[in-house]
Amino acid sequence: MSELAWDEYQRRLREEDAIVFVPVGAVEQHGYHLPLGTDWMMARYMARRVAAKVGGVVAEPIAYGATSQIRTGGGPHRCGTTSLNAETLIALLHDVLVGIGRHGARKIAVIDSHFENRFFLDEACHRAQDTLALRGHEARILKMLYAERINPETMAAVYRGMGDPPGLDLEHGGVLETAMMLYCHPELVDMSRMVDEARPDFPPYDVYPVNPDWVPASGCLSSGRTATREIGELLVEEFVGHVTDAVRSEFR
Repeated sequence: MSELAWDEYQRRLREEDAIVFVPVGAVEQHGYHLPLGTDWMMARYMARRVAAKVGGVVAEPIAYGATSQIRTGGGPHRCGTTSLNAETLIALLHDVLVGIGRHGARKIAVIDSHFENRFFLDEACHRAQDTLALRGHEARILKMLYAERINPETMAAVYRGMGDPPGLDLEHGGVLETAMMLYCHPELVDMSRMVDEARPDFPPYDVYPVNPDWVPASGCLSSGRTATREIGELLVEEFVGHVTDAVRSEFR
């Protein structure tokens, strides 16, 4: 979107009824071997891949996301993890969506890559839809966590040979994210910095202030040692397919 002149963007909306994709991620630690921008980079990658398939336009990503939680993202205490509070994230996405909709976009797809964003993005989409409707703009908004669903066959392939796979609950900085980054942004992955640590044994509750000692020193919740580019390709291509199917289903 930012690379288009304003009149070309207007033409895409008016003549092509183009879908506008809004990637949303986070700036959050992902261990020693992955960059802080892993989430927003993957959201942007997914949006670009799907937009290329359906003739869409990709808006600039919302890089910052909701606060990292101990049991899902390792918590907010490691250097570089920079988050928005809930009200700010809701207001930011709301304003972006309204700005896109008021210029004539009728189809908007919000592509999320950070689990903690989930319900705040829901609220932002609700509010934006209400605002646009009150102002007389017709727009439909799809919001999707791109990794919402993984086929069992794919998970079996990802964890093949692992006697005790961590499961999705501990997949922060682990095999899935490492493999996908090896496929999409290999120049940003340093496998030599991978460390093997005991997995955390979280209780079924949260405590505030958060206790950093619940999380391994690297910030990862499981090891990405077995990640490969081939596993990343398997995952990414499946996710691209899921998002493409959703977009085509809702924006016919």
